[in-house]
Amino acid sequence: MNTFNNTTVPPDAVRVWRGFRLGTLPLDQFYNKLGTVFIPATVKFQIDAGLHSYTPSVPAGLDGKPDWVPDETAILFWKSQQTYWNGFTRLSVRTYTLTHGGCYITTGQPLSRADFPILYKGPSSLNVDAPVFLINKEADWMGGAIKHLVAERPRNVDIATFKNNVADALTKIQKLNGLNGAIACVGNDYLVYWELGAAAPGTNNPPSGIPLLMPSLTGWSQVLSPAPTFLPIGIYDVWAGMDVRAGSSFNMQFQRNLSV
Repeated sequence: MNTFNNTTVPPDAVRVWRGFRLGTLPLDQFYNKLGTVFIPATVKFQIDAGLHSYTPSVPAGLDGKPDWVPDETAILFWKSQQTYWNGFTRLSVRTYTLTHGGCYITTGQPLSRADFPILYKGPSSLNVDAPVFLINKEADWMGGAIKHLVAERPRNVDIATFKNNVADALTKIQKLNGLNGAIACVGNDYLVYWELGAAAPGTNNPPSGIPLLMPSLTGWSQVLSPAPTFLPIGIYDVWAGMDVRAGSSFNMQFQRNLSV
């Protein structure tokens, strides 16, 4: 559990990122760019713009992962949606944004993108490439026990059926007791899902909605547990970077700027 000025933020104040690696970028170079530039820069360039928590994961390179499943995922919480938009008035944020083009497909398909979620209100509110949040209360995702599910759409299931099956599971998850947060996004060919448990890391059998989703996911899937990770450096320090590899998943820990 972190001690970095714990505060809570609204469940819709999160950018839900699904990133696809540039086809011209070898996998080892992708890991290197994430570890030496992209992930640490996300924190260091945006703390003073109001970044509240950042949880990146790297499915790229996991055994059997299909190309149509994102290579990197992340949830980035802010004090509010307006705090995020206000960030673009700052040079640091505009500079950081330009780093995306060196790692990800930003035009064409599959398209790397981030979106704010809406409240899930049943199957009719779940649309392709439109994230939803299930728990309508404020939370602190930096300090909690997070589980992250990444999965493909089964190849023998059409998009509409897949979406409906996931929606049925999300409806059940929304009724669970013990979750402090849950976020999902269905793409044409994949599902990404994060949940924030009320239990501290290491607690036996914390509540989870992932088992409710698994019957709909008969293809490739992976469950990741983001590890609390602190960057003991500044942007001008000599530093080799983070160790990023297939399946890396981080819950970045940092001192927030609560004055933003």
